[in-house]
Amino acid sequence: MKKIYAAVFACLLGMSLLGFAQDTASQSTTSDKKVAKAEKKEAKAAAKNKDMHLTGWVKEEGGKDVFVNDKDKQSWDISNQDAVKGHEGHHVKVKAKLDESSHSLTVDKLTMMKAKKQAGEANTKS
Repeated sequence: MKKIYAAVFACLLGMSLLGFAQDTASQSTTSDKKVAKAEKKEAKAAAKNKDMHLTGWVKEEGGKDVFVNDKDKQSWDISNQDAVKGHEGHHVKVKAKLDESSHSLTVDKLTMMKAKKQAGEANTKS
């Protein structure tokens, strides 16, 4: 009788693990679609030389400031470094022109996100 209970328990445990594995895969696919959509939107705006509104983090990499987009986690070089001076490590919203060829952006306007949103930095650190 104990062997039957052990076998049933093992089957139930195995089935529940399979359910978790499927759930993780579907989240990954959804995330990939969102990233692809964000990248397509960025490329379209860059091709038309239009301003884009992006939310992300200003971080220092290799002695210069870069912008890390929240949606696709891509790092963009900042052409006009003076526009983000003093905002290193801050969560910001920028209005900027994108240049796909050099993978850089020119910041036209920068707005700090509210203090509650600043706390999310630990989730986006590389």
